[in-house]
Amino acid sequence: MERKISKSKYLVGLQCLKYLWYLTNKPEEIPPYDEVALFRFQQGQEVGNLAKSLFPGGIEIEHGVDIKAEIKKARELTGLNSATSSTYLHSPKPLFEAAFSYKNSFARADILEPAGKGSWNIIEVKSASSIKEINIHDVSFQKYCYEGAGLKINRCYLMYLNKEYIRNGPIDPHQFFVMEDVTDQAEILKNSVEDNISQMLDAIERPECPEINIGKACDNPYECQLKQVCWKNLPKNNVFELYKGKNLACYFYDKGITEISQINDISKLDTIQVKQYHSVMQNCPIIDKENIGSFLKKLKYPLYFLDFETFATAIPLFDGLKPYQNIPFQFSCHKMKSPKDNPENFYFLAKNDGKDPRPDFLESLKRVLGYENGNATKATGSILVYYEYFEKGILKSLAEQYPEHAWWIEDVLTRIVDLYEPFGKFYYYSATQKGSASLKNVLPALTGISYDDMKIKNGQEASIRYLNITFLKGKEPFDEVMAEKIRQDLLDYCGLDTEGMIYILKELYKISESDNKQQ
Repeated sequence: MERKISKSKYLVGLQCLKYLWYLTNKPEEIPPYDEVALFRFQQGQEVGNLAKSLFPGGIEIEHGVDIKAEIKKARELTGLNSATSSTYLHSPKPLFEAAFSYKNSFARADILEPAGKGSWNIIEVKSASSIKEINIHDVSFQKYCYEGAGLKINRCYLMYLNKEYIRNGPIDPHQFFVMEDVTDQAEILKNSVEDNISQMLDAIERPECPEINIGKACDNPYECQLKQVCWKNLPKNNVFELYKGKNLACYFYDKGITEISQINDISKLDTIQVKQYHSVMQNCPIIDKENIGSFLKKLKYPLYFLDFETFATAIPLFDGLKPYQNIPFQFSCHKMKSPKDNPENFYFLAKNDGKDPRPDFLESLKRVLGYENGNATKATGSILVYYEYFEKGILKSLAEQYPEHAWWIEDVLTRIVDLYEPFGKFYYYSATQKGSASLKNVLPALTGISYDDMKIKNGQEASIRYLNITFLKGKEPFDEVMAEKIRQDLLDYCGLDTEGMIYILKELYKISESDNKQQ
């Protein structure tokens, strides 16, 4: 198998030959997958197992160190080894992970479905709710390998998640999945597979890694696992920090311009990117005091600083949910009655008991935001969130799922003020934000406070940690002490999100009240 390109390596090679070279020659130097990537893989496995339930009687071909034995078994089960396969041909069964090899290619299809007259359908299962072009390349490689090995392929399908599916009782896999025929597209791409394999083999057999410039391919179709290695030597204030400027950054980088300060023709920059340029060149923040002041005038005390944490799974865990629908399991809320008031923190973190957290989440949030008396007119004050699209989306979904709460949720939506606005619209920008208006970049830029020392550093980690301590119970040895530690880490993380908003708001007040001239 030494000169074989597997399906996974083929897809890597299409994205980046440098990554493929490392994967083949120096895999130990590739950074390991983080827990977010591992969770994504685990979701894929669960979806794959559910897809197999659509093919009762299917035969799983076990993976092992003996690839030749795998291939021999697959050939027997598909009738290609006529001397030993006669017993299988009268009533062929669906095959899972059947391995075939042809020339320099090696592939295992998720599902091979008998299609009559000795032919088979390739079915590739994806745990996404839409198709990417790379998925067609995936199937075209399998078609090339299988047909080259002698298998008659009838049709090629991509099976993916029906984003409109709503769980009601046990998951119905017939409704959960969408099957899309991609035979024609795969056939077109198949014509280039052999040349692509030849190019990949040439690359990996070089003694030195091929030189590949960083650029759009580092994130397309997926973030490359080697990206942090290739990008580690980029200078401070590099062109890839230009706001929504990936194409422009690649243009500059290819011309040898790596730093924003080296740009000598700012006519290529849009209005926001010009602000970034001036922030770098002047070595100070760019501040629009007038718009910051207008934003602050929107606020009405008492102020509530609110942040949600959610989880989402490919296969819905509870009735009424769609694939990957966000489920809130935690919130933090800091309340300030006046600008000089010491904030009071309220919080909710669902029990890790495997139950749907939304009913308790709603009841707790209702009390904290002032609706416990059943009268929306008595609940006052602005509710600050950071990037309102997220929190509003969660609240609207909850109002649909729990109409008895819609009366106060609709009022909450009218009270929300988005603290993201001054930064998303660049009323304030510091080069230390690295082109981002996210809370994780704005907070340290304005206050020096960061998430670097936190046990949980972002929302994805929070989601996975909660899922791990909640839904893995009974599946493997469970450490209750560790679970309690993770719960405290979750409280600390979400609490910093809302406390951080207070620090940011105070800095905006200082800026608005200062005598410095608008920059």
